Amino acid sequence: MGISGAGKGTLIKNLKELWLENFHFPLSYKSRPIRHHEVNGKDAYFITKEEFEEWIENHEFLEYAIVHWKDYYGTKYEEVLDNGIEKWVNIVKELDIHWLKRLLKEKPELRPYFTTIFLDIPISHLEERIKKRWDIITEEELARRKKSAQMEEEEIAKYCDYEIDATLTPEKVLEEFLKIIQKDSNLK
Repeated sequence: MGISGAGKGTLIKNLKELWLENFHFPLSYKSRPIRHHEVNGKDAYFITKEEFEEWIENHEFLEYAIVHWKDYYGTKYEEVLDNGIEKWVNIVKELDIHWLKRLLKEKPELRPYFTTIFLDIPISHLEERIKKRWDIITEEELARRKKSAQMEEEEIAKYCDYEIDATLTPEKVLEEFLKIIQKDSNLK
């Protein structure tokens, strides 16, 4: 977990490059437009808002939320349960606080099966990272993301098991993450 721009995607990319056995990286489904550097089916599944809402009606999502007050993001049951938990693998999934709260409320029986790690980045660093990610971002969108980040940070302590300082280098963030996973799952 972490606010937008904290480095969740970078951490997952670096984990995938390690080719660790016994890991599964479920992709999210998103109703937002694909960004220039993203690949559909590799980074996430980009679908229409109408498709997303149809799948919500059909109860196909383990968790989902509207992010930044406009786009749906979610994870299908099959991505986590069928391809992860039932195969006894470590699942690494990028979540935001809204998704986690909903998951804990609707599926409390899953809580013993996961550890939550928050990539913590001061709001002061957020603007710089977001501007690097986007070619053009409006002041309105930037303000919306900052507000969302502030709301998330206020609730983190209630829901996260661990925090990692996301201002560290990507290599150090990866190292800290692996220490936590090893501690919590006896990963070899």
